[in-house]
Amino acid sequence: MLKMSGKESCLYSGSHLIPIFLGEGYTDDRNLTINILDFEDKLQIKLRDSSDHSFNFTEYIDPGDFELLRHKQSLDINYSEFKTNVVDMLNQFRKKEMFLKCELYDKKCTMVFFTKSKIKSIIYLTLDLRLTDQKEIVAEMYLEIDKLQGLNKRLHNQLLKMQQTVKERELEIQNLQQARQSVVEKFHKDLANVDQLFTMKCNQFQSSLFYKLSRFKDKIVELQKKVDILKQENHLKASSSDRLIKTLETLRLENIDYSTSIDSLKRENTSLNILRVTLERNVADLKKSLEDTQNLHRNFEIKKTELETDLEKLSIIIAQKDSKISELSKDLVQANNMIVRFSNECDTRDQQLHEYEEDVTIKEKIIMDQKCQIKQILNSFEQYKVDFNFEKFEDTKRNLLMSQKNVDDLKEELRKLNKINAILTQKVSQAGYLIK
Repeated sequence: MLKMSGKESCLYSGSHLIPIFLGEGYTDDRNLTINILDFEDKLQIKLRDSSDHSFNFTEYIDPGDFELLRHKQSLDINYSEFKTNVVDMLNQFRKKEMFLKCELYDKKCTMVFFTKSKIKSIIYLTLDLRLTDQKEIVAEMYLEIDKLQGLNKRLHNQLLKMQQTVKERELEIQNLQQARQSVVEKFHKDLANVDQLFTMKCNQFQSSLFYKLSRFKDKIVELQKKVDILKQENHLKASSSDRLIKTLETLRLENIDYSTSIDSLKRENTSLNILRVTLERNVADLKKSLEDTQNLHRNFEIKKTELETDLEKLSIIIAQKDSKISELSKDLVQANNMIVRFSNECDTRDQQLHEYEEDVTIKEKIIMDQKCQIKQILNSFEQYKVDFNFEKFEDTKRNLLMSQKNVDDLKEELRKLNKINAILTQKVSQAGYLIK
């Protein structure tokens, strides 16, 4: 696995639906991710399936590897042009201007870029990708788990913010309800005060009017009595003009008093009319205040309805977020358990593989020693041909055949060890399917 040095650059990253040829006519369409990184001295090409961690292939191409590839496939480009052309062909495949397929065989994946003419397919480039190291796959899984944990943390923070927003909205609703209650209470109190004041003023006006009318009526009755008396006196004392003049003067003076009383009543009536107009204006103002309060109450009701709707939507969103968080938590627990089992299995397989590699190393050393012995025997044989006769030559030949048989036995044993190594490698690769 090539470690990140901070000098790499991403040339391409994208997902494609690519047909996979599994051999014997079996095909499978998979959504694969292709990443191309440039490490200045090497070009990394990675092909992986996000839903299947065991499907992960990587290849590193340096200028030396490219020269072999260029000679093998008769390419007419240099290493720099190769980087650009690979990215261009992927873009053409995205635009459906070129075809791309993958062939799986012997733990390798071959990417084939080609076009189709009327009679055959024309292959532009083939790239062999090897199975990615298991440690690198585990590292990628850990990175994805970290991303899931980060997403879970962000969702948790969003949930806390939404809960805080809901509490603030509930507090605003309570404040609005309290304000509405206080306004309604104040309005009822002011209305009761106005009604009490209007009733009191009306009662005072009626009492005063009845009292003055009663006095005026009494004066008219007295005046009528006096007029009757004057008539009688006029008939009785028609000759007494002086007394009549005095009586008329008295009546004139009383009439002046009556006029004064009538003017006073008119002024009081005018003041009562002014008071009535003032009361009507106050009543009109109170009605306007009542209408404003009712409009404010309707606005409060509308806003309350909107807030209740928002609260229901927020409750639904919170329920959905809780469901997603619980599902992610379950998936995370399952992934952790699978990683633990996979790590234990990998450690066991790595130990067995290390032991087999040590055995293979010992066998290879033995084979090298046998080859050295055979070489010495051949040199001795040349010397024997000169120094000994035909009989010695036959003995030496028999010894040589026996040594060759021993070498063949060792090679057969080495092939068995290679088969065992291949079986172990296959089991280690199959352990990757446990992660799904």
